[in-house]
Amino acid sequence: MADGIEAELKVAVDAAGASRLARIASLQGLNVTSKGDKRLVSTYFDTPDLALRAKGISLRLRRAGRSGEQTVKFSGSFSLGLAERPEFNVPYAGRVPDLTRLPDEVAAELTRLVDGRPLVPLFSMRVTRRRWEIVTPGGDRVEMALDRGAATAGSRRADIREVELELLSGDRRALFEVARLALAGIAFHFSTHAKSDLGYALLEGEIGPAGPATAVDTHLDEDMSVEKALQLVLRSCAAQISANIAALRVSENPEGAHQLRVGLRRLRTALKIFASVMAPGAADMLAAEAQRLAAEVALTRDMDVLIDELVAPLDGGDMTALIDLLEKRRKAARARLAAVLSEPALGDFLIDLLAFTEARGWLSTDDIGQSLGLAAPVGPFAEHTIDRLRRKVEKLGRDPEALSPDERHELRKRFKRLRYAFDFFESLMPKSVRRKLLPRVKAAQDVLGVLNDIHMAHVMLDDVHAAGPKAGAVERAVGYCLGWHSARAKAIWERRSDDLSLD
Repeated sequence: MADGIEAELKVAVDAAGASRLARIASLQGLNVTSKGDKRLVSTYFDTPDLALRAKGISLRLRRAGRSGEQTVKFSGSFSLGLAERPEFNVPYAGRVPDLTRLPDEVAAELTRLVDGRPLVPLFSMRVTRRRWEIVTPGGDRVEMALDRGAATAGSRRADIREVELELLSGDRRALFEVARLALAGIAFHFSTHAKSDLGYALLEGEIGPAGPATAVDTHLDEDMSVEKALQLVLRSCAAQISANIAALRVSENPEGAHQLRVGLRRLRTALKIFASVMAPGAADMLAAEAQRLAAEVALTRDMDVLIDELVAPLDGGDMTALIDLLEKRRKAARARLAAVLSEPALGDFLIDLLAFTEARGWLSTDDIGQSLGLAAPVGPFAEHTIDRLRRKVEKLGRDPEALSPDERHELRKRFKRLRYAFDFFESLMPKSVRRKLLPRVKAAQDVLGVLNDIHMAHVMLDDVHAAGPKAGAVERAVGYCLGWHSARAKAIWERRSDDLSLD
């Protein structure tokens, strides 16, 4: 591409997905032209003490046949599969970098950072790149590239299977239109790092299977607009969702299901919190799909909690027969979740969420006043949101003893929404709030969370009916578990019910 800002959508796929993509010849409603294959060998250079890496700069020599290219990419935006980085390319087929071939300002900056130290090869990437040019009915042009190969750093190696969609001309929304069709039915997750990051991770020995991921901080400041804050919050939610979908596809670590459910709940909370500045109904489909997926994940997560936190730790009875029965149910729940994670609807949801986030899907076509709300500073918006959610908690939690089971469940949801709002806006809150109120919200959430887990244990264990020679042992274990946790719930309520009031 020409020198300037690199803007691409990048996703990682598995081997089966890469093989399927490689055979693409047409996409419904789009004009697809194959551009053939290229074998690319890229070598990345830095100083021995990684001076360029420290500044978010990558320096690469790439060869394709007899031709070559020298590329410098500077630090930019790389989040949720979308990369926007200033880059500079010059034709060059040498085997060591030549900074003098770069534009004067770029060469001067790199020369200053290198400061006379040698530029040494650190890692390389060998891929076969298959390319297509895709044109939408509106004339938007998108290049799609499938890279298959490997990165190596010394004796360490990592597979590369990545799809890049670059907007050549036209409306940015075309990226998502093409991605939705090209990736239909293919398991993928958003890439959150550049290829150079993969190489540096290999160099440092940090490559391994994708693991569960907690929420990414939003880093808001008071002068930021409401719209920018909305976009950063949605990116944080979507990054957590995408990362934990990837983790669940390769591991049964219970934390993956937990963090995926948290990510989906955070997303639904964000859509509610910012609803006042969105076009009416703009996010309804996303919210509904997030709720559906959360319900599917809950089947596995609740079983994980039941077995690992409520049944297995008990010492006063023989839980073996009950655990064996529950493990069969957990296996079935995980199989169901794996099927859900492979459904085309999940890929559509991820693309739609990214399109909503990056193409400003909340905009109204007829609400003239919307722009004022979106452009307003986020500080007062955050303060009003926290105050409103806090009042809702206080109203229901004034007399915890008088709450019905349904009201207690509603209070738990209100505390959860308040907690997520705190997470979104924490950097904007006064120190006094972070020091005093936030710990109280966390304490209340802990109490209600434990009580909810115990309630779910009753619901799930009431449905356990064994047959055969182990039936008696299962029934005794169920009775012991329910009795023990009922007593525990009562003690927790008597000891900590005051934690539910913020007055």
